[in-house]
Amino acid sequence: MRVSRKGEYALRAMIDLSLRYGEGPVAVAEIARRGGIPKEFLQQILLQLRQAGLVQSVRGPSGGYTLMRAPAAITLAEVLREIDGPLA
Repeated sequence: MRVSRKGEYALRAMIDLSLRYGEGPVAVAEIARRGGIPKEFLQQILLQLRQAGLVQSVRGPSGGYTLMRAPAAITLAEVLREIDGPLA
């Protein structure tokens, strides 16, 4: 199975958010820098993940993104299906 660049970046972002789960919102710029992801592309990916109910956004100066559920409750396959469509 081949994973698209968008899928790979989505997984990187979700892993970053899972490592910081419970610490509050994480800024898009931080996720992009740590994951080596273009910021504008990451914003599109996070919007798609938010619409899928996997992440939530927090506005304001200390805003960013957090996971909607515990990291253990989110599978890599679920993330890839939301980004790339059916896996089969």
